Amino acid sequence: MMTQGIALLLFSAAVGYWVLERASTQKKNLKTIGQIVGAAIIIVSFMGIACKVYSLSKCMKGGYGGSPGALCPFTSQQLSKPSGK
Repeated sequence: MMTQGIALLLFSAAVGYWVLERASTQKKNLKTIGQIVGAAIIIVSFMGIACKVYSLSKCMKGGYGGSPGALCPFTSQQLSKPSGK
């Protein structure tokens, strides 16, 4: 389930690149608007990927929410209780 979200974000980054590429062939205001929109799509996509990877790493380490035995909302897995003290 997590990889589907990342795949969708990678696809949207590719679409953002396509918009950026198409904008370079336009003139004046349309070129500027296309470049802004394309860059924004790419930036938001990569920020989303970074957030998903960070969230997944927190869930895998058992640190999400700070309580042992909590349910990770991203992977729907029970977090293990830390061993030791």
